[in-house]
Amino acid sequence: MASSDYYEQIEETFEAVEVALESLPDDVDIRGAEGVINATFSNGVVFVFSRQPPTEQLWLATPGGGFHYTWHADTRTWRDTKSGESFHAFLVEELATHTGLALTWDNHEDTHG
Repeated sequence: MASSDYYEQIEETFEAVEVALESLPDDVDIRGAEGVINATFSNGVVFVFSRQPPTEQLWLATPGGGFHYTWHADTRTWRDTKSGESFHAFLVEELATHTGLALTWDNHEDTHG
């Protein structure tokens, strides 16, 4: 069973993702259910964010592929399990690449790497 810290961090992150996506200058169709957020952009691109309690991970699927993140309490960031890149920085890059939208995070450390 996943730790309470995992659930606290994933809830906080999912809320921040929804707020950030809603603030974009695009009519993003955001649907959340069963631990998954589907975000469909006006150009048809879909990003899927999902909770993975068994592995205590956050997964992100974009046209660029599937990416898995684990929470690092020491840096208070989600980090890619392969590259070590910050989830927040990567999401900004993927949005710019696939939708042309610029996302700005508020109150998040380490937005550049």
